[in-house]
Amino acid sequence: MSSGPGHPPGVCTAINCIDGRVQLPVISYLRARFEVEYVDVVTEAGPAAALCEPTDSATVQSISERVALSIEHHRSQGLAVVAHHDCAGNPAAADRQQEQLRAALPLLRERFPEVPVVALWVDEQWRVREID
Repeated sequence: MSSGPGHPPGVCTAINCIDGRVQLPVISYLRARFEVEYVDVVTEAGPAAALCEPTDSATVQSISERVALSIEHHRSQGLAVVAHHDCAGNPAAADRQQEQLRAALPLLRERFPEVPVVALWVDEQWRVREID
């Protein structure tokens, strides 16, 4: 899975919550989903809410710049936006968070057309499910 000198072998990118409980399940899921060795993680408290209703342009810009670094410099092969059960940064109900994930997809797909973009929901059992 080598990407050449100076580039990690097989990388994808996750826009994930800062909550440590979701990190390992999401990384495990994405390694298998995109068949990569590494997952670059861009963390933000409740990122789906910020991306679906981009009123905080500084947050959206910051997330976008960090994702662009992963894609351009690590040759990321895929991108995921994540929301999860019991989120302190986005305490909305599960169905609302899943709506936010779906609403964030067009923005991410427009900004990063060179990679597939998926939305992931992490439930109360810390199981990861792709939604779209």
